[in-house]
Amino acid sequence: MSNAEISGVAWTATRGRVRLGMLITLVVASAWVFGSWLVAESLCLERTSRMLEREQDAASSAAISLGANIGFTLAHMRNIPKILARQPEIETILSSMGPDVQRSNLALPRFRKMLAKDTRLSHVSKRLETMAAELGVDQIWIMNAAGDCVASGGFPLATTATGVNYLDREYFWMAKREGVGRQFAVGRTTNTPGIFYSAAVVVGNRFLGVIAVKIDTVQFSRLINDRNAFITDENGVVITATDTGLLMKTVPGARVSRLTESERESRYKRREFAMLAVDSLDLDGFRLLRLEGHSTPMLMAFSGNQADNLKIWVFREVTELWRIRQEGLWPFLILLLVGALLIASVGAGINYLRRGKDHQAEIARVNAELIKLNDELRVQARFDSMTGCSNRRHFLEELGNELKRSSRFGFSCCLAVLDIDHFKEVNDQYGHATGDILLKHFVQTVGKCLRSSDLLGRLGGEEFALLMPQTALAGAFELAERIRVAVESAVAMSGQIEIRFTVSIGVEQWWGGDDSVETFVARADDAMYEAKRGGRNQVYAESPSNNLSLFPEI
Repeated sequence: MSNAEISGVAWTATRGRVRLGMLITLVVASAWVFGSWLVAESLCLERTSRMLEREQDAASSAAISLGANIGFTLAHMRNIPKILARQPEIETILSSMGPDVQRSNLALPRFRKMLAKDTRLSHVSKRLETMAAELGVDQIWIMNAAGDCVASGGFPLATTATGVNYLDREYFWMAKREGVGRQFAVGRTTNTPGIFYSAAVVVGNRFLGVIAVKIDTVQFSRLINDRNAFITDENGVVITATDTGLLMKTVPGARVSRLTESERESRYKRREFAMLAVDSLDLDGFRLLRLEGHSTPMLMAFSGNQADNLKIWVFREVTELWRIRQEGLWPFLILLLVGALLIASVGAGINYLRRGKDHQAEIARVNAELIKLNDELRVQARFDSMTGCSNRRHFLEELGNELKRSSRFGFSCCLAVLDIDHFKEVNDQYGHATGDILLKHFVQTVGKCLRSSDLLGRLGGEEFALLMPQTALAGAFELAERIRVAVESAVAMSGQIEIRFTVSIGVEQWWGGDDSVETFVARADDAMYEAKRGGRNQVYAESPSNNLSLFPEI
């Protein structure tokens, strides 16, 4: 073969390799663009998912915390009419009217004038006026068996309930039928929405009347520090909201539409209700909501208050969503630039890219392992591996930090030491595996009683400690007693074996000054041993006030 032929063959081979290289380059470039888009989209979706999960947790925590605060406030209100219904003076007044008293047919001004002449009723009205202010309720009033209000306190003079008949109110009939009652309604004379609690006055199995208290819903708005949160009653009507434009609107599917017009008029003083506009959005596979008056997508969480038939709704704006979508372009552009640089050097670049990818994969793998190891070490450093609560070191660190905050801001702070009674006998009788199950069940049971601000830690063995920030001794004692009752009622299961157990709890309040972490824990530990010496299954505190009367005698 001649040199010309050899040169022609070489040129043909070279041209074929060039074409093949160009084809490979085109395929690689196309694949790189597509891959870059997939990676950037995957990163964006992952960030969005993590952000939404974090925001959903925050919304749920806010709803639960708000529900707990409102529930605590209303629990106090529910007991007021029960105690007042047993007051001798009230029983005597209603007994004088009797269970068969008839509804007054006098004109309201004349009836009020007649009631005002009764010195006993005037005296009780003055007492109710004082008690309403002292107990934190807005109004208190007494109704005879016919539903006529004979004494009241807390009402402005022009809107007094005295003389008005409340026989048609649901809370009146509930109290007569069940002993106690509750209802949300707009006040008959005050035109102010509120929650009513009532209790029957019964003497010798004779129904003599009802005593009721009311707390205006405006008081709840002070507890709501989120402008996108509101509260609905059992009929789905918004009764409290920071945004006043939401008041008296209904959530989708509200039961109020099934009430008759007269029932709606009696309870809400209106017959028509505007529905709260809540639209569902689907953004890249994520289900979000849009609340009326807001352009930003939102997440929603709610918490129910079964005792008072209330539901707390919290909407949380997802303000980071658009920023994440915008920032998602940067990984794509960067990957495109990297791809262009790599394609520019086909030969060496391909090898470099292969080695670089291998190296990046190894780095990613090592980083993932390091991140996983760091997470495991972080958990081991803070939490007890068996029960999941804080370990001793982390708990004492948090206790020290909380004491510094309490000292700086003048907060109260309480500490409880909890020790499971006869735990050694459980280990001896059933084995250590059963003892471990008992410890886990104990932590789960206690955790259901705690507030979000409380911290439970395991000091060692069956001994635990509970930090209660911004809590005075009386409140800490009450929480400890709830824990004791919950533990006493709980049953731990080990296979088919039911294990019932109790706990002894010592509660102490921080003195401040030179009261260090060590002395604080030691005093709480001593209090726990006092509970042990007192017979176990009890709460011991330095001076808990368990018999406080909420009301002055009438």
